[in-house]
Amino acid sequence: MRLADASRALAPRWTRRADVQLVVACALTTLLGGALQLHKLASLDAAGREFAETSTAAKVSFLLPFALAKSCANLVVGAVADARGRRRVVVAGWSVAIAAPALGMIAGARKSFGVVTMSAFFLGSAQGLTWTALVLASVDLCGKARRGFASGLNETIGYTAIAIFAEFYGSMERSGVRCAWTTQTPSAACSAANAAQTCAVADDWVKACVGECACDGYMRVPMGIELMMCLIGLLVSIFVFKETLATLAAGRRFDVAWASEIPEEDDKELRGRDCESSDGGSLQVIPAPNESLKEAMIRTTWRNKNTAVVCYAAFCANFETAVAWGLMSVWARDQLGLTGRERDFFTGCYSFMKGFTQIASGLMSDKIGRKLPMSFGLIGGAVALLVATFGAGFHGKFMSGSPDATELRAMQLAYLTLSSVALGFCTGVTYPVLAAAAVDHAPDERHYASTLGVVRFWRDLGYVMGVPIAAIADSASAELALILVSIVMATAGYGVHKTYEERLGGADPHADGYAHTPVADADREDDFNDEPITTTAIEMSPRA
Repeated sequence: MRLADASRALAPRWTRRADVQLVVACALTTLLGGALQLHKLASLDAAGREFAETSTAAKVSFLLPFALAKSCANLVVGAVADARGRRRVVVAGWSVAIAAPALGMIAGARKSFGVVTMSAFFLGSAQGLTWTALVLASVDLCGKARRGFASGLNETIGYTAIAIFAEFYGSMERSGVRCAWTTQTPSAACSAANAAQTCAVADDWVKACVGECACDGYMRVPMGIELMMCLIGLLVSIFVFKETLATLAAGRRFDVAWASEIPEEDDKELRGRDCESSDGGSLQVIPAPNESLKEAMIRTTWRNKNTAVVCYAAFCANFETAVAWGLMSVWARDQLGLTGRERDFFTGCYSFMKGFTQIASGLMSDKIGRKLPMSFGLIGGAVALLVATFGAGFHGKFMSGSPDATELRAMQLAYLTLSSVALGFCTGVTYPVLAAAAVDHAPDERHYASTLGVVRFWRDLGYVMGVPIAAIADSASAELALILVSIVMATAGYGVHKTYEERLGGADPHADGYAHTPVADADREDDFNDEPITTTAIEMSPRA
């Protein structure tokens, strides 16, 4: 068989739908981010107001099953997405997601925060499956040279949706949540903290009145909207979203990275060890080796120092996110006394800046490299946390002058907003670069998904740290907890600066022992990007 004929047989048979599919992937990511924000904020606020949880650690305890489930899903999703396709994983993720708001509504009926915590397991599983598969789909659609852009676009869409839905959630809380006294005579501590003796809306609740001023509605309206969004996501995934996997099983079996399956007659012919080529040589086809999940974990976490430091940086990135989502939100509303509208504003600023920055950061990293954005983002995030600590904390001791109670709360909101903007910006600089850096140091294209899955496993495991850091805040102070997180983040940033080596564009194509020679095919165009296709020739050796 002629080698040119084999190349054409293996070349992609795409239709002109890449732009449409990229829009669909972004729309699904929007739904995913919105569902996450509704579930997270409802769980945080309901913990004390509806379920009478008292400690910060208890209020953020749902992050533990969320983190473990999301991390484990990320670990396996790469291999599954490669073997079964991105679309099937996305459909599976939305199917699992439906359980999260359903359990939330059950928790509201049974008044059980334990069921809310259980719902976070399904939320994390769905987020890990669906979001990672959508990132991989975006990378498929945007191409190898635009990995940073693809990752940045996906994360920008998702976190912008998270920011928007913070305001949407606030509107639902103000209109759908009602509070009332459960006792006729409030305790002395409650009366002292709530001098107005009001208990009608969520902002009337104070920490000292836990169990006495109880609210209802958190698990009904937000979870109902979340359930509707999950059903829409599932339907869109089934009927609109198309498979984007660029390496199907037939191609991978012969270590070629083409997007279409080998026709049956060509597949039989290529199975031969020595097939005649057009110039009288022999066509050598070598089966591609497989890598187990354990081997991928060891390689990415330990053996390769570059991916190892990326794993550490990723862990710290979501350690910080857990603090922003959990500790800082609870600290601001339940201890500093900010209203729900004020809390939603500064947390929305964090998510918006984190999302808005990522697309530019991803594009920039494709040009200047991954080291600078990662190290800058981590160290800058540490500084941003210190701004919140010394600006809003310590009862105003580090503020100039002697502000009264009204001025103090206004300044605390200002410092928290400034910190959130800076923290969101710095995290956004780092976040999309982590995925691109992981793929850069994968051994070859067959290991992109597994390498990315391991890095995202360690990244989302960082959410777990939100619980012990909240326990430190309970036993000591929120300020001390934030200082400790700052130190960890700054250390990670310095580690990236000293250890990481640039490798833009990915692994050496000859590193795995296979010869890949680009062959331009000017007669055809790639329907995805309207550029000439470049196919890959399989190794040929001259006839003896």
